[in-house]
Amino acid sequence: MDRTSLDELQWKSPEWIQSFGLRTDNVLDYFSQSPFFDRTSNNQVAKMQQQFAQPRAPSQAPSISEFDNESPHRKAILSTYLVHAMWEQELRKLKGIEYVLAYVREPDFWIIRKQNRQSPTHVETLQDYFIIGANVYQSPAVAKIVQSRLSATNFHLTRALSTLRSMGTFRPSQGASFADRANQPQISSQSGSTTGSTMMTGNSVGPATANGQSGPTSSTDLLNSSGSQTDLITPDLMDRLLVTSMKSSFKYI
Repeated sequence: MDRTSLDELQWKSPEWIQSFGLRTDNVLDYFSQSPFFDRTSNNQVAKMQQQFAQPRAPSQAPSISEFDNESPHRKAILSTYLVHAMWEQELRKLKGIEYVLAYVREPDFWIIRKQNRQSPTHVETLQDYFIIGANVYQSPAVAKIVQSRLSATNFHLTRALSTLRSMGTFRPSQGASFADRANQPQISSQSGSTTGSTMMTGNSVGPATANGQSGPTSSTDLLNSSGSQTDLITPDLMDRLLVTSMKSSFKYI
């Protein structure tokens, strides 16, 4: 199984936990059953050697002074759990890939560290694995975390810009603006015309008043004229639209 698929894998073994339980003393044994474990690691070699070795006497237990070069949290683990101190003592005799317990937060969280031992006191960290409850995960690489965050950011920005473009409008009389969809006026669709009537008076276009005279013409009235707009466009109307458009400014609602 390659590294990419391991990044996306979640493993657990309820049967193993039901038989042995899961605690700090045997968490490495539980991890060794997962596909993340390297069967050629020093842990497996030391385990095979221990099967034929004589049990240790209490006087042969490792001393905490042997682990002075370890980090404070790792040193606390080795001083608290004898089984991990004994594993550390055996692994220091070998070189190569090994797995150690790097962090403990009982009863449901552990971090297993994969490292390359080059000498009894020098190791190189290769990978971390999380055990949360009964589930085992491989920690993702920093590059994948950054890539995931950038992809999510790009997705949401694209949606925001698409929504922003759909809200924009342009009118010759007002220029570019954002439409206030919540307060847009209702337009009547009777006979394909808007509410109200307009009439032509000389070179001006305006709504008809009660005495038949043309009222004041606004930019909205110019655009809400009845009939075909092509028939109502005159040179004077175009001049007034041009002047109104040049004087207008962006309106954000």
